[in-house]
Amino acid sequence: MKTETTQITKLLISDLMGEPYKLDPVTVIIEDLGVRAEIGDHKTRQGKIIIECYGRSWTAYWGSMGDRTVAQFFNDCNADYLIGCLARSLSPSRFSGQALVELARKTIICRRQGWRHRNLEFMFLDKEECRELYDQTDELSNADTPERAVDWHFDLLCKIFDTEEPWYFACDATEPNPGYQYLQRIVQAVQAGLLQAGLAMGKVAA
Repeated sequence: MKTETTQITKLLISDLMGEPYKLDPVTVIIEDLGVRAEIGDHKTRQGKIIIECYGRSWTAYWGSMGDRTVAQFFNDCNADYLIGCLARSLSPSRFSGQALVELARKTIICRRQGWRHRNLEFMFLDKEECRELYDQTDELSNADTPERAVDWHFDLLCKIFDTEEPWYFACDATEPNPGYQYLQRIVQAVQAGLLQAGLAMGKVAA
């Protein structure tokens, strides 16, 4: 058995209900695990972070932060990279049935006016065809994934997008992901909190 002690810092960031964060209090637990490798004067440190807000938590470990603490490393990185570490499956955008409705309507208008869309040439729609398809676009709003959109409305999507493979158009029907934006605000609050606490500045103690 081997037992070691590590340096842990806990930070509570509160008073975040106003702009730009609009968040409940955020708890941050930082664990600096020390030097992982040392070559000459060059040190590579490792550590992890746990972030908790309103009953949800995210964690990430970094094994090669250079000669920086977790707090310094966290503040040196951009929010998109950090979100990718904290929540790997979280995407900045997500499929939306309403976005599919808007994309379908835009395409119908493009076809009616003879415009190009997605660098593709569509067959022209006359006035009656345009009105008939446009009136049916509301049906598309009930789909919550591209798969269901294609499965439930295949024939309609084929007619609207002038293709037998409407999948590619359905995948384009996206909107900003609120979950991603939420975590983005949390990351930004943590970075600001680490700076305010003086943890992200200065040199690492030897």
